[in-house]
Amino acid sequence: MALIDFIIKAKISGYASGGEGQERKFDDGSLRFELMADGYRYLERYYGFNPFAGTEYIYDVNDSLIWIMNYYGEALPAHSDPKKIYSFLREAMSSITPAYPFRGSGKLEKDNLQYENIQNGTLDSFHGVESIILSTNIAVFMVILPAYWGFYHQAKASDSIHLKNVPYVVQKERLD
Repeated sequence: MALIDFIIKAKISGYASGGEGQERKFDDGSLRFELMADGYRYLERYYGFNPFAGTEYIYDVNDSLIWIMNYYGEALPAHSDPKKIYSFLREAMSSITPAYPFRGSGKLEKDNLQYENIQNGTLDSFHGVESIILSTNIAVFMVILPAYWGFYHQAKASDSIHLKNVPYVVQKERLD
């Protein structure tokens, strides 16, 4: 299985599908999701609720770290309903595609919520910003602004990805 396909599988089987309650809790207060399949191991560890911060790691069959992504976010303003916002964020994250493999699809709208994901880069070096806007008859509030960034630690020539419909082949050199 190509790395990009595993990333999508792992993200959909983690927070996006279960949210709080499916993960394991550690003594330091962090929560963790893990998936082992197809020669890879995915580990996501995050802290907090509002705000939150976390890291996703992918290891190969030899337990070498090959991919990593960090993220941070917070629901604003304080009077918004973070549980409702994060439920919508999980829905957006479950719409992940090969063109948008890092958090969620480019855009999603439901009821009075609008999600947008602006990503830049390629699988081997990327960053992005998500936003969820809550529209009411009184005002429009930016309620969440997660930022994310990461890199592909051990590029393989066989990994070909497409971001925003632009084909890209990962470099053959290892980044040790």
